[in-house]
Amino acid sequence: MNKYYLILLILTLSLGLLAEEVKLEKVSLSAEMRLNEAVQALEPLFVRDTGKKLINMSSYNGPIGVAVSNLPYDRAFKLILLQNSLIRTDAVGYIAITDPKDFTEDASGRLIPIVTDSSEEKDKLDPDAIDGRTKQIRIKAVAMLADRSYLKALGIDWSTVLNGKVTINAGFQGASQVSSLMNLSGSGTADLGKHSVDINTLIKTIESDQKGSIIAQPNILVSSGKTGHIQVGQDISIKSVDEAGNTTDSFTSTGVIMDVTPTIVVVEGIELIHLELSIERSSGVPSDVSTVITKSSSSTDLILYNGEETAIAGLFDVDETVVRSGIPVLKDLPWWVFGIRYLTGYDSKEKKERELIITIQAEIVDNALERLRKARALEKASQQ
Repeated sequence: MNKYYLILLILTLSLGLLAEEVKLEKVSLSAEMRLNEAVQALEPLFVRDTGKKLINMSSYNGPIGVAVSNLPYDRAFKLILLQNSLIRTDAVGYIAITDPKDFTEDASGRLIPIVTDSSEEKDKLDPDAIDGRTKQIRIKAVAMLADRSYLKALGIDWSTVLNGKVTINAGFQGASQVSSLMNLSGSGTADLGKHSVDINTLIKTIESDQKGSIIAQPNILVSSGKTGHIQVGQDISIKSVDEAGNTTDSFTSTGVIMDVTPTIVVVEGIELIHLELSIERSSGVPSDVSTVITKSSSSTDLILYNGEETAIAGLFDVDETVVRSGIPVLKDLPWWVFGIRYLTGYDSKEKKERELIITIQAEIVDNALERLRKARALEKASQQ
């Protein structure tokens, strides 16, 4: 009986290996094929088997330099990376081809690693090592709090943001407000219906109509693949008591907080910007018992072209104010003046819903070395 079980086990393993071999399709590629062309040929196979796209994020797009003849596609991919001294980097949703940290070019223009001693080799493998040749991305953001009822009257559809413009569909209630908006955008008179308006023009109109206010306008330069952090607010202290009865302070960041990680991605020879973005607006109200943190947050993962602008909206809060009404002067008398303030005035609470609107624009900037060369060239030209 054991002999039959052994035979069955061997057959099962053989069928499994055969299925795995069938699963990995074999490919043939010419040595003269350029790297981006090889990526396009291999990408459908990676998407099918791993669910991840294949992206060339390296600086090299020359011939792959090695003839691939009827090899499983994963082995062909490893052979191409080895031949061209490139690195495979796995990320969420994609597999990237990247350069080593330190490299140079040979006579044919191909990237080859720089040979260093062991200590420098360790620095080369350090993902946090600083490379002055890395391109940078300028992130421009504007955060605004606007009256939600005003935005609803305008009929703004944030899902239509494209090329830095947004569609508004004003009805009768918002027709008068659209007039000033159209005049600023140079579109002439405003009729009922849909209009495409520049986002920056829309923000200026909201602010000029006193229907919103800009609470932050950060501008930051971030190296590709690194994380930039912006906070416009304050850190509040939260007190707690440990088991020994000692009082300790822990600090929590509040305000408008933005963390952004831009990465330059090369697709079909075009540089795109992959953004991992998280935005938070929070405030803290301390009390004798505990500290209440009110927070609105949003995070996204998107790809923009160089210079494209997009918007994030839909974060709401309620602004509650107390308004004193009644007979002037008498309504504001102190309570101890015969209680006249209670007979001549009253307090009313007004609640306004506000929406947090954040616009993001990403622009690729040359690395520090390129900027230095251009600055020196301009200085030399001006001296001649």
